[in-house]
Amino acid sequence: MGISRLINMQRLVLADNLIERLPVNLGKLQSLKVLTLDGNQMTTLPDELGLLVRLEQLSISRNLLTGLPETIGSLRSLLQLNVSNNQLKSLPESIGSCFSLEELQANGNSIEELPSSVCNLIHLKSLCLDNNNVNQIPQNLLKDCKALQNISLHHNPISMDQFQQLEGYQEFEARRKKKFDKQIDSNVMISSKGLDEGVDL
Repeated sequence: MGISRLINMQRLVLADNLIERLPVNLGKLQSLKVLTLDGNQMTTLPDELGLLVRLEQLSISRNLLTGLPETIGSLRSLLQLNVSNNQLKSLPESIGSCFSLEELQANGNSIEELPSSVCNLIHLKSLCLDNNNVNQIPQNLLKDCKALQNISLHHNPISMDQFQQLEGYQEFEARRKKKFDKQIDSNVMISSKGLDEGVDL
């Protein structure tokens, strides 16, 4: 049966297979809300990915991706994107058009800087970029992304000083602490730095 016949399917999990490429008629799965492709061998994604306009969760960690299609910006309903542990050197400028995005995980890549369009993601709450080559982030990130509560930048060249000098840092810190205070009741451990929840550098 052709994949294009599964037009009412809302969830597709194809994790931990040996998939090297997705069929272009994937775009016909117009009802799809969750697509999980972790642990495969894909080097690219088809432009047709952008046709999945109802997609809310997209997880493609542990693949061999060297880039993401610009069409990803068409995914206006996307809430969570996980592209960790790939070979990405950058994220496309169009990522800033994923207006609903709340969580972006891109740990374990070779990303050096974020596109300035990330500042358009006004609903973004969590940004995880551990183990990359990030040496700068957009100047307006903290000022424009007013929902941001958690940034994780372990093992990157960027310094805490650079981060603290960004406009909007004080407001971000207040949001981070507010979220953190709520979690203390759940026996969350606080390190002496107080940075294991929120800003992680």
